[in-house]
Amino acid sequence: MTQKAWYIGNTTVRNAKRLKDGLRVLLNSQLHGNLIGREKEQEFAKLLHNEGIVFVKRLNDSPSSDASDVGRKWRAALMQLGFIKPFFADDPFTITPNGMRLVESRTMPSEQECFLRALLAYQIPSDIERSFHEPIFSPLRIVLEIIAALERRGLEAEISKHEMASIVQLTTSLEEIDDVVNRIVRYREKLATATSAMMRKELIREHLQSVVTASQSANTLMDYADSNFRYLKLTGLFVEKGNKLRFASHKKTIIEQILEEPYTPIPESEYLETLWNGAKLPTDNAPKAIEVIQTTAQLLTESGQTVELPNLEEMGVPDLSRLRLELEDDWLKVLEKQYAQDQANQWQDILQYLQALTQPIRRNSIIPQGEGAAYFEWSIWRAFLAINSLCNEPWEARRFKVDQDFLPLHPAPGNGPDMIFEFDDFVIVVEVTLTQSSRQEAAEGEPVRRHVAEIVDHYEQHGKRVYGLFLANKIDTNTAETFRIGVWYRPDDSRMALRIVPLTLEQFIHLFETGFRINGRLDYKLLEQVLRDCLVESNNDAPEWKRRIQQQIDRTVQRLNSIT
Repeated sequence: MTQKAWYIGNTTVRNAKRLKDGLRVLLNSQLHGNLIGREKEQEFAKLLHNEGIVFVKRLNDSPSSDASDVGRKWRAALMQLGFIKPFFADDPFTITPNGMRLVESRTMPSEQECFLRALLAYQIPSDIERSFHEPIFSPLRIVLEIIAALERRGLEAEISKHEMASIVQLTTSLEEIDDVVNRIVRYREKLATATSAMMRKELIREHLQSVVTASQSANTLMDYADSNFRYLKLTGLFVEKGNKLRFASHKKTIIEQILEEPYTPIPESEYLETLWNGAKLPTDNAPKAIEVIQTTAQLLTESGQTVELPNLEEMGVPDLSRLRLELEDDWLKVLEKQYAQDQANQWQDILQYLQALTQPIRRNSIIPQGEGAAYFEWSIWRAFLAINSLCNEPWEARRFKVDQDFLPLHPAPGNGPDMIFEFDDFVIVVEVTLTQSSRQEAAEGEPVRRHVAEIVDHYEQHGKRVYGLFLANKIDTNTAETFRIGVWYRPDDSRMALRIVPLTLEQFIHLFETGFRINGRLDYKLLEQVLRDCLVESNNDAPEWKRRIQQQIDRTVQRLNSIT
């Protein structure tokens, strides 16, 4: 008999990384503790949409459309993970202690710890999750045990998305682990017999089809697998590489500590309180925390970082916890530096994302729907990392947040530029937008000039020239006119001349692609020269300036092509 598949959280809340932001806006709204009924669900959906946390197409097309189901599903996701209380509890739909801990977290490791506490507590079935019959099981524990068992057998200690869909998420008992590993082995051996990509694809399809039921189609199973990957990665215990989930190297010690303790379901009478407060971690115990600190410090030392540890034995658990999270944050910065250094090798992948952003974002696009703005900033950030000549750190160059896979969480916040790229003797302030038509000038004209002006004032002291680079799929002529004039007045009425060049994304793509295709790089000095040449033409009126900018791009691309 085919098993029923489990899934963590709510599959319709695909971008689980935004749950923290959903909690934040809920806390600061009149809906906190007041989320009962369709009207409130509709208000919550509108709030999430208007705050840019989730893109609701029907609200975007018509603000009066019914989107109460979106609010209901987000409420359910927050409730299932114990971040808000359910309708049957005292103070329903108020944020729980672990939810508040998540809202107040300021670093990725501290956020991940909140999700880890949530998923260590999360069990099925429960008073909240009644879709399964007993015995009770922990989805997180099942995944940890399977990957650990694969590792013990000397196999690739990872789970592919198809293995998650057709094997792992159908597992509901730790007693099945050995059998599950054997099934994964047989599945991999079968795939290894494929003599072509088409044959491999057919074998995957057949295996997935073998566990399909009337209530769970192949597409549904893959949706569950995708959602499970997303929620599991939020704990920080896992990384995803090539659609495969594996243990994060710096989390091996705490994973071993978790697995050392036999799994015992939380008694029903204690479950909700445990879920709301978050499960206890091994590192809540001083000796275990010290063990994790020492292994993380060793990783940092081996990567060339200088680490000086205090006397750990004299520290209390709260101080050990702070130190442990600080070291984990330092390690993530090491990984981000490695990621940045690799971007020159990834220029073709970057190009794919840039090109995808020039088209409407549809369901099968590599850009997730509703996340165009975030992926625009992220793709440009990667492009400048690929130039590989920055003086500032990769995390200093971006103002948007990324997850542990260095994918964007959301666009950069207001009150500052999207990105700042510092080179030896000049700085480029980059602002991007998907806005078009005359709305573009109204939305971007003043903020872009203000942000560039603030950076000019800062870097003047360091003797560095500052350029503004404004990127959009289409440059409205009124926007070009605003930047052509390029003037900003300080509070004391002193006048500042700004150097801002508006380029279409297509123009930037031509420069980027030609530079890497011909030379294997885009010279940052060449990029500055292009900006300077475009600024020379700014004495023309806006329509003519746009034409001259295109000519400058064409000439530069032609020059690069002539090198061969």
